[in-house]
Amino acid sequence: MAVRATMQDLIDRMRLLIGDPAGNDAYYTDEQLQERLDQRRTEYRYLSLIPLETIGQGGVVTYLEYRAARPDLFQSVLRTGWASWLGDWEEGGTLFGADYGALSPSSSDWRRGAWTFSAHQPPPVTIVGRRYDLPGAGADALEAWAAGLKTEYDVKSGDQTLARGMQAGRLLELAAALRARQMVDTVRAIRSDAC
Repeated sequence: MAVRATMQDLIDRMRLLIGDPAGNDAYYTDEQLQERLDQRRTEYRYLSLIPLETIGQGGVVTYLEYRAARPDLFQSVLRTGWASWLGDWEEGGTLFGADYGALSPSSSDWRRGAWTFSAHQPPPVTIVGRRYDLPGAGADALEAWAAGLKTEYDVKSGDQTLARGMQAGRLLELAAALRARQMVDTVRAIRSDAC
């Protein structure tokens, strides 16, 4: 599968995250990293974006900036102003206005999940796009890399020691650190025996 041009920033950032620089010595190809990322992809269809108001002279409110937040916290964000923003979007998603016509923001920050318009854009603004769990995909890649090194061994000859077996342990340590930062899914459970 060819690498999608809209994925290059995410692939480059994942390489940095797992310590696998591009080039002849890279462990993973860009295609393999894209596959790992795709396994940790969440697709959104018409996700409502949070409008961030800009208050001008005379108290005039305009909406120029929109941010992506978790859908289950949308009302809480509007009520309290606190948000858990959603970043790490694949470039090339589409924003829509109230009439479902495509919108063209003046700037797009796909890493942060922030879009800015040059003129007032009244809510609602929605997005159809894909976002990724970089730490989770990175941990998956590191664990697979460590598994590939399971046959590595240490060599000792006289006073010389080559400890190649430690590499897998270091990769697993980094994977554990990334697991602690991966995206958490939540589920709302309803008990059937509760009235």
